[in-house]
Amino acid sequence: MAAAMLKMAIVAACIALALLSMGPPAAMADIQDDCRATCRGLCDGFGTNTCNNIIAIAPAVLNNINFFFTTCKVRVTGLCASFCVTTCSLNTVTPASPPPPPCKP
Repeated sequence: MAAAMLKMAIVAACIALALLSMGPPAAMADIQDDCRATCRGLCDGFGTNTCNNIIAIAPAVLNNINFFFTTCKVRVTGLCASFCVTTCSLNTVTPASPPPPPCKP
């Protein structure tokens, strides 16, 4: 019994050392954090505009439903953010590059 516990402790120690020696997490977390920061504002505005446009189709009905705008915005913003972060973290969308330097005559 004691031998089995000793073997398990040795294996656990080896696994812990292997995991600790890997260093900090991969850069993917940084990319996703950057993408979330970029997408949050874009999707918040998109959700607001989309829901306002939906309300404009039938304002007499939808303005009387108190929770409609909030529910709509949460759902649209969530879908947008999920799509945006996934696309952004695949590196298929790059941030705007700075303009080229002016030409010298």
